[in-house]
Amino acid sequence: MISDPQSKRFPIRFSGTMKNRSYLTLSSFRLGLTFVALLVANGWQVADAKDVTLRGVVRDTSDNILPGVSIDVVDSKATTMTDGEGRFSVSVQTPAPFRLEMSKEGYVASQVTVSDPGKPIEAALAAETDDTGLIRYATMISMSHSVGEIRRDPRKYENRLLGEELFKELADRYGEKPAEEAVFRIYLPPGVPKLNGLFLSSEHGVGGPMIEHPMVRAFADRHRLALIGVLGNPIQRGIYPASALDTILGEIAREVNHPEIATAPLFTFGHSNGTGFSAAYAAMRPDRVIGWISFHSGASWHLVFPGVEKVPGLVMHGNQDSYFDQGQSEAVASLRTERNAPIALLVDGQGGHWPREREATYAVVLAFCEACLRIRLADSERIADGKPWPKAPLQPAVIESGWLGDRYDRSVGGMQKLTIASYADFQGDRSTANWLPDQAFAKAWQSYGERLSIGGDQPR
Repeated sequence: MISDPQSKRFPIRFSGTMKNRSYLTLSSFRLGLTFVALLVANGWQVADAKDVTLRGVVRDTSDNILPGVSIDVVDSKATTMTDGEGRFSVSVQTPAPFRLEMSKEGYVASQVTVSDPGKPIEAALAAETDDTGLIRYATMISMSHSVGEIRRDPRKYENRLLGEELFKELADRYGEKPAEEAVFRIYLPPGVPKLNGLFLSSEHGVGGPMIEHPMVRAFADRHRLALIGVLGNPIQRGIYPASALDTILGEIAREVNHPEIATAPLFTFGHSNGTGFSAAYAAMRPDRVIGWISFHSGASWHLVFPGVEKVPGLVMHGNQDSYFDQGQSEAVASLRTERNAPIALLVDGQGGHWPREREATYAVVLAFCEACLRIRLADSERIADGKPWPKAPLQPAVIESGWLGDRYDRSVGGMQKLTIASYADFQGDRSTANWLPDQAFAKAWQSYGERLSIGGDQPR
C-alpha cells in the first residue's frame, strides 16, 4: 500500500507541564489554516470582538425625526432608544454585520442591517394607518404646486402672494415639474346628509393618526365636519395656488356625493413642515378658513405668508425641539406687531418635535377650533348644539374683543404659567402679546402651557 505523505501524523506540542498530546493530520491542519485565513480576509475576528458603537437617526417616511424608537441589536443584549431628536447610539461586541430591530407604537417595525459600523445609520419607519371608516381618494399633482418652490429664490418670492401669477412665474422660470401621487383619506360623520364644514390635516407627521382618533372624530360628528387627511410630496408641505386644492376638493365632493365639500368653511392643521399646508391655504383663502394650526413647525418662513394675518392662528411648539431655533417665536411676535394678526404661540416647555401627550395635544387643538367657531360663525348657541351652521360669511376676528397672554420666556425654559387677561385689562405690551379668541380658550392655553392639560371639561 502506498502511503499518502500528507497523512503523516505529527504532534501539536503544548507549553507547560501538560502530558497529553493531541494529534492532527497534516491535511486537516492545512484546512484549518485556510479557514482561519478566510475569516480574517472577510473581516471576522477569531478572538473576542471589540466594542463597536453604532450611531444613527430614525425618522418617519415624511422625514420627521422619531423619538422613543426601541432599538435592539439581534443576537446581542444591546438595546437603546432614540432621544428627543430621533438619535441613538449603542455599543455592541458581536462581529459585523449587525442587525438592528426598530419598533415604536403606531409604526411598522423594521430591521436594518449594518455592514459598516463607522457610517452613520439612517432609518425610517412607516406609520401604521387605520383606514376603518375612511374613504381613500388618489390623484396626481405636479411638484410645481408645492409651496417649497418659493424657496428657490427666497428673497424674491417669500413675500409674494401665493397666487396664480406667482405660480406661473416660477413654472416659466424653472419649468413644470413631474406629477406625483397624493392620497386623501376622508372621514364622513355617519348619518349626516349635509356637512357643515371640513377639517383638513396634512398627514406629514402627527396629522395622520389625528383624523383616526376618537376624540377628533367625536368633534367632527358633533359639528358635522368631514375629516380629510392629505399625504404626498406635492401637497403635504403646502400646495398653491388655492385653485389647485379647490379643484381637488371639488373632485372629492363629487366622488363622495357631498357637493358642499367644494365650498364649505374649514380648519387646517399641519405638523412640522406640514405647517406649509395649514398656513398657506389660510393665507390664500381667509374667507373660507375658520382657523389654522401649526404644530411644532419645521421652520418660520411658512408661518408668515402674506394674508395669513386675516385668520386666527395657533402656533404650538416644544421648547426642547431643535427646530424651535428657526425663529418661530420671533415670527409670531412680528405677526402681532407688524400685522396685528390674531395669532398665539403655545409652548410645551418640556416637549420636543412630537407631542408628549397626544390626547392633551388634540384637546387643546380642538379647544382652539371651538373658540374660533364661537367668534367666527353667527348664532353660537346653534353651533354648540351641533345644528346646521347658518349660511353667512365668516365673521372677522376682532382683536379688541379677544384675550391676550404673555410671551413664553425661553431663557427661563420649562413649563410656565403665563398671565392672561382680556384685551382691555391686559397690563403688558399688547402689540406683541399672544392673541387668544376668548376667555374659555385663554384658560385652556394657560393651563396647557403650565401642566400640559387644558383643564375643565374642554372639549366636550
